[in-house]
Amino acid sequence: MTDSPFKFCSHCGAAGPAARSYREFVCAACGFRHFITPIPAACALILDAQDRILIIRRAHEPGFGKLGLPGGVIEPGETGEMGAARETREEVGLDLPPAAFTPLGTLTNTYLFQGFPWPTIDLFYVARIPDFAAVRNDPAEVMEFMACTLDDVPLEDFAFESNAEAVRQLRQKLLS
Repeated sequence: MTDSPFKFCSHCGAAGPAARSYREFVCAACGFRHFITPIPAACALILDAQDRILIIRRAHEPGFGKLGLPGGVIEPGETGEMGAARETREEVGLDLPPAAFTPLGTLTNTYLFQGFPWPTIDLFYVARIPDFAAVRNDPAEVMEFMACTLDDVPLEDFAFESNAEAVRQLRQKLLS
């Protein structure tokens, strides 16, 4: 049916749980069921006083060298806003409180992790800051950053279509 990220049963250690569907895998030895479920991720659309958006260039796979938004997997105990704040701090050095992030919307995505295309649900948040003077990218995460007007964002260069679509939605929201 499909490739599985489960090489061994996480319950008994037996090899190769078998695919029951595209998202369910069952261990023949013990019957334990493994599921592919979307992983939540938080992404930040950060605007300055001139309505320019902060865009990053990814320094790792997937999407090495492609454009993106600050963001990543939401960690246990975090809300989406907390995840957006943490990822923004880790990737571009901006220390914004979770309350600075307001929801824009959610989009589906696929993130290639350890050779498996994991489904994600990307939660997009908007934050406003006066300027980008305090931005300091973490070279392990971000090769470079740029400030673009919403009309000048090179959407075709994004690593993930969900990020490009979020920029389109933000542009539309600000126009209405």
